[in-house]
Amino acid sequence: MSQSANVRSVAALTDIKVGLITFSEDARAVLSSVEMEVRRTRDWLEREQLTYWKAQIKRRNEEVGIARSELHRRRLAASSSEAISDTEQKENLRLAQRRLAEAEEKYEKVRRWIPVLEHAITEYHAHSQPLGDHLAGNFENTLAALDRMVASLDAYLALQAPDTPRFVPAKGGADQAAPATSSASAATGQASATAATTETAATTEAAPAVAAEETAANSQQTQPTT
Repeated sequence: MSQSANVRSVAALTDIKVGLITFSEDARAVLSSVEMEVRRTRDWLEREQLTYWKAQIKRRNEEVGIARSELHRRRLAASSSEAISDTEQKENLRLAQRRLAEAEEKYEKVRRWIPVLEHAITEYHAHSQPLGDHLAGNFENTLAALDRMVASLDAYLALQAPDTPRFVPAKGGADQAAPATSSASAATGQASATAATTETAATTEAAPAVAAEETAANSQQTQPTT
């Protein structure tokens, strides 16, 4: 079954093409920007943050060890003299242990967030990849199809309906046709006149005979019966 297109404006197709080109440029820019942001976030989480907090755990472990050593020496000194206090060393050890716990917590959070980010990136690529592939390849075919449609419609609109065919008599035909028409009209009039004359003559010739018949009939009616 054939289908027809309800095209009301060829210029609208051109506007659609311009709009598609603008959309493709904007979409490519957005996809590129998002891809750069995805890579930056992945590098920040997997390289910077994971490496940073792993190094912080090692460093703060060392700080805890130093704080414990100082506390141990302070306690040894305090055992020989009641005037020596180890309160400051205890506070330093407590702060070092808290900083170590913070680093270990941050490191574990980063490790947990890495697979979550990878899953989100995979889902994003599943939705964005078809658009990117279309813009990279099939989009040019779409623009070419619109160009062909516009060219076909322009060619169709340029067509003109053929004129109604007219009879054109040959040279001299009109001059010859006029006398023939006149001769035909004259012949028709002459025939009509001849027929009228013949009818009148027949009527004239028959009139005396009719009159004689009427006279004879009247004589027979007037004779007396014997």
